Amino acid sequence: MKAAFYIGTRSGLNGIGSVVTRFRLSGFDGLTGKNAPMSQISHCELVIEPHDGVDDLMPRDGLTMLPTAAPMGGALWLAGSSATDVMPPWSPRRAGARGGVRFKRIDVSDRRKWLLVELDHLPPERKRRAVQWMVDHQGALYDWWLIGGFVVFMLPDAPDRYVCHEALGAALGIAEPRRLPPPALCAVLDWRVRP
Repeated sequence: MKAAFYIGTRSGLNGIGSVVTRFRLSGFDGLTGKNAPMSQISHCELVIEPHDGVDDLMPRDGLTMLPTAAPMGGALWLAGSSATDVMPPWSPRRAGARGGVRFKRIDVSDRRKWLLVELDHLPPERKRRAVQWMVDHQGALYDWWLIGGFVVFMLPDAPDRYVCHEALGAALGIAEPRRLPPPALCAVLDWRVRP
């Protein structure tokens, strides 16, 4: 299991979102690349690997399980919350709707786009709890209130809605994950795994 932090820039509207997020979280360092890669983080996900022992919790497509043991073109299962992704057809809530907690296959092998933090130190039951949290919250709405709070600081975040760092932090059992934007969550997780 790993935590994946996005440091690349996608094209189109998502790319503009990445740049704005970096500026909001890291100021001009986020635009200039100073203090990279931490200043370049704009999104995070939970990476579920074949050896994590959670195949029985993975999403089902119709009647067949979509196993972690068979990466498709290098893509592994990631779980997190995204504003723009469409909920997959197997999502128990809001299938086909846009934005929220979801499972998705993504290739995170490109180190120019993804910063990975190993979570293999977690005991098996903790990994199961993390994936179970994602399963239980699959289809939950995206927390646009929290994003709005980046601009208008008086806006509270919405309960039962999640942005990427809230979903990842909550799944890993971190108290009040809304207080840890992606770069801070990366620093905390990286610090916790160092000997």
